[in-house]
Amino acid sequence: MQENFSVDGTFFTGRAAFEWLMQESNRLIIVKFVAPYCPSCETLKPVLHKIAVDNTGSLHLVELDMTEEPELAITFGVRSAPTGVLLKKQQTLAQIVGLKPKKQYAEMIQSAL
Repeated sequence: MQENFSVDGTFFTGRAAFEWLMQESNRLIIVKFVAPYCPSCETLKPVLHKIAVDNTGSLHLVELDMTEEPELAITFGVRSAPTGVLLKKQQTLAQIVGLKPKKQYAEMIQSAL
């Protein structure tokens, strides 16, 4: 089944969306690696959602379950959830491991814009 994605979108989930964005988008991409039964992942969700909304048009937010996509987690050196990886044009710009204050995520993104 062919999925339809729009480069104008902000929120995405899954490997297909991630790989498509890596090829098609010139915006920043925040990849949030999560895992089932991860309370910190759930806590981080509204924080990154708010940052993404505040920066609509400048970035994409992609959620990947590292238990479903272990190869991608290994590729980016992700060993625990949550981990946020900031990418642009297939290059890793920054990575934040664990649950951190909103300010730290916002500063990571602002420094790359």
